[in-house]
Amino acid sequence: MKKITLVFIFLFTLLLCSAQQTISFEASEGYSLGDINTQNGWVTTGTGPGTFITNQVVSDELATDGSFALKIVQETAFPGQANAIVGAFYDYSVPVAQDGSTFSADINITQQDANSSNFLFGLVNSTAGSFIAWFEFDFQGNIFVLVDDGLGTVVRNDTGVSWAIDTWYNVRMEINGSTINFFLDDTQISTGTVILADDVEQVRFSHDNFGGSAYIDNFRTNDENLSVDAFEQNSFSFYYEKSTKSLNLESSIAPMKNIEIYSIIGNRVMNMSLSTRFESIDLTSLSDGIYLARISTNDYSKTIKFLKN
Repeated sequence: MKKITLVFIFLFTLLLCSAQQTISFEASEGYSLGDINTQNGWVTTGTGPGTFITNQVVSDELATDGSFALKIVQETAFPGQANAIVGAFYDYSVPVAQDGSTFSADINITQQDANSSNFLFGLVNSTAGSFIAWFEFDFQGNIFVLVDDGLGTVVRNDTGVSWAIDTWYNVRMEINGSTINFFLDDTQISTGTVILADDVEQVRFSHDNFGGSAYIDNFRTNDENLSVDAFEQNSFSFYYEKSTKSLNLESSIAPMKNIEIYSIIGNRVMNMSLSTRFESIDLTSLSDGIYLARISTNDYSKTIKFLKN
């Protein structure tokens, strides 16, 4: 029993950590000044087998919270690039499901002219080798948002919003169902449609290796209230009914959209669509034991544990 309990606690903790996280690059979080490559799941652009760029660093020059921030800057050993491939990339230990997810960061850019870089904040599925969505701050002071439609086309929208140098901005992407909303300082500036087939495996802060630098702080994954305060507005309850071998779910406001059930060792054993505020899930096909279930609405997702017996 102890072994099962320990495995369950580890799995449950891992799911929670991957689902909710804030990185402020502080020493208390295990970060040290200098090259970000290999620090706590971060990697930088490769330059060959086993070699990487070195100027994407944890810096104490500027921060919005604490003393440290991530600084991405031109690598002078290399020329400017056609695409924003230079930078620092964070690999999640457990992929983050798109539906109900939120990604945000504080960003400050130091240069805006013909010699400066375009800076990106993007969501990536590394396995598929594809971007999902991203913000672009271009060298002329414009903010664009881009979404991959999953069919080989990238939709690039001009938000009509401009940015200024040496100014902190909070940028946020919220994915609810197949809709992604883009926010700048809590104001929605664009929307788009994503394909939910691929989880988010990596987040990239990158540039095309021209001039200027960008500071990034308070990089958050599912660690803030959604724009509609869905967590506060919607209450959720559940119970397992042994006589019918069913898991009964109730959502006070929003209809549920999906449920995924995982075994104690992390294998997904059920994935089904939902459509109402009251749902009864038939579990007769599952063996007795402890399970984790992730239930999603259009606005958020919640992870629960239950005993099937």
